Amino acid sequence: MRRISRFPMALALALAATTAVSLALPVEGALAQKKQKKGKEEAPQMELSAPFRKAFGESQTAFGANDFVTADAKLTEAAAVATSADEKYLTGKMKLQIGLKTENQAMQEKGIEEALASGKSTESEARTFNSFLGEKALVGNDFSRARTYLTAAVQAGQNNPVNLFQLAEAHFGEAIAKSGGRSIDAANSPLAAQGLPYLQRAVEAQLAGDKQYAPSWAKRGFQIARATKSDSTVWAQLLLKADTGNKAWNEVVRAMQSDNRNFTSDQSLDAMRLLRMAGGLSSANDYREYIEAAGAARRPTEVLALIEEGKAAGVVSASDAFFKEQATLAGNSRAEYVATLPDSIRDSRGKATATVTLATADALLANKQYAEAEELAALALTKNVEDKERAMMVQAIAQVAQGKYAPARQTLTSVTGVRAPIAKLWAVYIDQKSGAGAGAAAAPAA
Repeated sequence: MRRISRFPMALALALAATTAVSLALPVEGALAQKKQKKGKEEAPQMELSAPFRKAFGESQTAFGANDFVTADAKLTEAAAVATSADEKYLTGKMKLQIGLKTENQAMQEKGIEEALASGKSTESEARTFNSFLGEKALVGNDFSRARTYLTAAVQAGQNNPVNLFQLAEAHFGEAIAKSGGRSIDAANSPLAAQGLPYLQRAVEAQLAGDKQYAPSWAKRGFQIARATKSDSTVWAQLLLKADTGNKAWNEVVRAMQSDNRNFTSDQSLDAMRLLRMAGGLSSANDYREYIEAAGAARRPTEVLALIEEGKAAGVVSASDAFFKEQATLAGNSRAEYVATLPDSIRDSRGKATATVTLATADALLANKQYAEAEELAALALTKNVEDKERAMMVQAIAQVAQGKYAPARQTLTSVTGVRAPIAKLWAVYIDQKSGAGAGAAAAPAA
């Protein structure tokens, strides 16, 4: 189970929304019981007893005079005789008002709880009150309480991105707390995963709006999805859409590699080629791992081009012993490598085995001969090559490098097994490129 540490939650608390709710309390006329008028019954009025009306009215008067001590004392008298739902509702709302005026948060929360418990709150109040209590509980790390109130708020229609994010965080926080406080264990993964749909809605709303929180929220979802072993593909897509920088691609591809530590060098190369094409190579270690996967003697032209790119980017040092050694090895192999390609192409189109045909296709891909690489990879498949998944990846990458996005996407749909996660990320890249214009020139694959 991959473990994930909590990070400080950036919660945009909409406390002002609570004060915006109408807290106007009944004046004397509104305290009347239902009456008969002209033979017709008026709409039911609040059910208030005489003792309650007296004490509550005195509390109102004191409140209006800014005498909050007296208002609180008289409200306590009213609460002592409050029995009906209407009386408990009014008591709660007056308590909230006094709490707001005196900046007494405990009183505010108690008042809201009483108003909600009465069952008389309006739909608007239910949204705001539940949201307020949920936010307070979340800030206090009372995640179970936060989930209860935030769920009620969302179910009542409080579906702005912040509330959805907070409800997701309540799930994540409770799962982390139950797992020991630092990570999510297998037993609590289902609880955490229940929060992901809310976070997805929040991120999608952010992407359609000001996008202020979209990158960090999408990254959070990506982390939680991986931690709970949920399908992280949708989160990779959201993260890459929310954060169009190269760092996002580096994080997504590196995470995929970390989750699949048994990749062979060829499988790792498929991932590193994607990272390179997406512009996500950002460290000397990225270039080092790419070269180790490619092999300086096996794919010399690709390695030489890669080292030069790293130098131009200021990431690879010309004096680094590893890169100097690999450049020398690739340079010594380059001439023979290039010279043998024409014969290999001819043989592959003829009687060469499926394995040789695929190896030639990969060599052509490394040498930027994309059309021929695509052709021979497809030919290897018709020859019933044993490693069909590798052949399809070579074919798809060659197609992407030519800007042939639709055929590449179709090729990738058939990739299964160990390479399936790699194929999914390549499909995300294709979606990004085709979304920007399918006719746009593709970045070089090698």
